[in-house]
Amino acid sequence: MTNYKKLSTLTCVMVVQQLEPEHWQGWNSKIIDDARNNSIEPLIKEIIKKIEEEDCIVSEAYGIKHDKDEISVWDTQTKTYISNTKTTHIHLLIKFEKGATLENLASYIGLESQYLEKAKSGRYGYDNLLAYLIHAKDRDKYPYSPEEVITVRGENYLTIYNQKKESWTKGRATKEASEANLSVDYLISEILEGNISKNEILLTDDYYKTYALNQRKIDDAFSVYTEKKGLKTINALENGEFKKTILFITGDSGAGKTVFSKLLISKIKQLAKEKNERWEHCMTASTNPFDEYNGQEILFMDDVRGDSLTASDWLKLLDPYTVSPISARYRNKVGSAKIIIISSIKDSNSFFYDSKNNVNEDINQFIRRLDILVNINDVYHLSFPVKEKKTTQPFSDSVEKEKYIYTFSNELMIDKNNAVRTILETFINNMKWR
Repeated sequence: MTNYKKLSTLTCVMVVQQLEPEHWQGWNSKIIDDARNNSIEPLIKEIIKKIEEEDCIVSEAYGIKHDKDEISVWDTQTKTYISNTKTTHIHLLIKFEKGATLENLASYIGLESQYLEKAKSGRYGYDNLLAYLIHAKDRDKYPYSPEEVITVRGENYLTIYNQKKESWTKGRATKEASEANLSVDYLISEILEGNISKNEILLTDDYYKTYALNQRKIDDAFSVYTEKKGLKTINALENGEFKKTILFITGDSGAGKTVFSKLLISKIKQLAKEKNERWEHCMTASTNPFDEYNGQEILFMDDVRGDSLTASDWLKLLDPYTVSPISARYRNKVGSAKIIIISSIKDSNSFFYDSKNNVNEDINQFIRRLDILVNINDVYHLSFPVKEKKTTQPFSDSVEKEKYIYTFSNELMIDKNNAVRTILETFINNMKWR
């Protein structure tokens, strides 16, 4: 015996269709064109007439023209998503005293059934459709004014809006929280792939809400990604794929050390982008410099103090061929930066002399780790560490008659642009990006 599924009679329906004549079967194109260019009220009244001619009774009817909705589309030229305005369309919400099936209603109106939407089950189904007319619960959509809604049957929409505004606002918060929980898996996936930074999450409204509701999960994802990135950096260093670039920038207060460093960071990020790599930077505080470090490729230690780290930690951090965990004070964070920029009002020798627990540490161990010393005053002075041979004093008890020392020489005095170019050339050579 064949079973026939009984189609349900709807108590309400939302009609959504572009205001283009080709989508309206059996309609006079002038009515559709007038609705697109002028008021939609005549179109709504005509739809009600068609429905009620088929023994239906309409108790409420509210319509609005959406002409400011946007959609994101992929631009093949710029390789980015761009926003385009959607084609002008109508949203018409109809409530029935006596209704019909969705398929029959579509036939009465002259539309395909896919352009008629049933209310979701539950006590708020119709209420949600009322709110959607103006996107009252959708922060990410264009907010239409309740005054734009045309009331043809039932209580005036503006009156309904004023009655429900508070509950709709609460409903929006509930919806955003629900969507935030749904999107956390997507965010975690993007974090683990290195496609999104914490700054981007905190500065993006939708992602920020997701983070607020799932902070521990997301922070754990960043910790895992940081550990992975550190291990990859270690492997790359051990395989000789690159060496770290270490810059020390000195100058008086107000000389422009920070501005110059930020310019370098911007240029370095652009170079990485050209290599299809996505680099981030961390700008540390003068004290407790690694509290905010999470494995970024560029570490900018702005106006840091020499005594903010021990001598041992400085030597580990600045070793161009090794990535080592730094002290337990910073939870053994791995210094996996590929370029480190230090700025200070002190010269490099005085700076490292002040490092904690520095008991007769050979200053040469610090100097030889630097790629370039930049001194900013009226011009840019660039110096490079040079290895020199020093003979021990005669009659010394030391078996070693000679040892090497490192000094800065070959100083260049150049303008900002040439200073940037010279530093970037050193960086590119160290990264083996030729």
